[in-house]
Amino acid sequence: MDTPEPLIDAHVHVFCWGENPREGFLSARTRRAWLTRLLLRRSGVHKEEGKTISERFRSRLLRQVNQSQLDKVVVLAQDGVYRDDGSRDDSATHFYVSNDYVLDLAGRSHKILPGCSINPIRRDALAELQRVCEAGCRLVKIHTAIQGVDPALARFDAFYRRAADLGVVLMFHTGYEHSCTVRSQSFADPARLARPLGHGGAVIAAHCGTCAWFDPEDHFPSFLRMMRRHENLYGDTAIMASLIRFRSLWRLAREESGIVSRILHGSDYPFPPARLPFVLRTGPFPPERRNGLDMDLRIKRSFGFGPRYACRLMDLLCTF
Repeated sequence: MDTPEPLIDAHVHVFCWGENPREGFLSARTRRAWLTRLLLRRSGVHKEEGKTISERFRSRLLRQVNQSQLDKVVVLAQDGVYRDDGSRDDSATHFYVSNDYVLDLAGRSHKILPGCSINPIRRDALAELQRVCEAGCRLVKIHTAIQGVDPALARFDAFYRRAADLGVVLMFHTGYEHSCTVRSQSFADPARLARPLGHGGAVIAAHCGTCAWFDPEDHFPSFLRMMRRHENLYGDTAIMASLIRFRSLWRLAREESGIVSRILHGSDYPFPPARLPFVLRTGPFPPERRNGLDMDLRIKRSFGFGPRYACRLMDLLCTF
């Protein structure tokens, strides 16, 4: 009997409140934001075990991951903002989770894969890429809008080349960012991914360039054009089950097979999926509703992205 392919979530977050800034932190501005406060209430994190908010975030993540039907999840770190001289600018960094923090989490659960984050502006970017790769990381996230990274700059060619040589998948944030202070929304246009794609490695456009209905621009058409031009470009469905982007799933599912076959499952946990827009697909009381990771997967599987939709990332991590 064949062993079922592992189900994997490519896009899971963990937050650190800031009790130990070396592990990670949210700026005072971010902690006060309405979205942060809403997430704290909705997540029930205060009921989790732990002396600090960071410990409770970690406890909730580990519990829900271990209880989930998923076989693996990629937990993403979040590098900071850097000055032109390559030094980190903590005063301009509103969301930070260290690479060592997610590497440690991966050691706490066999279901967790580390998704490290490296801002290529940092002066030791190549050394850090080598370090995390040797520690077992095969996916690195660059948050273009928050970290202030224009992926189209030639100065990052050495970083892209080294990632391709090491077989490290690069994930870039695309589409408008709403959850945190941004440096530039223009950096999140998928058209700006041509340079990293040119080095031949696998590139994931997180969120497929989708934007909310009220955003001034829509980067989804740009994502589709790039998918048709570059066979090593992939997209993930992170945050698409939210109230402000739920239409994106219908739009994406209508595309041709050459695009749909390169769509990867991603949730954007701990941001919870919205059940109401999808109630006709899942029913009013699906058993997965008690676990945000499972509920998100249930919703997105209903859109017919193919039987291997939640397995495809493992191909990239093992092939490239």
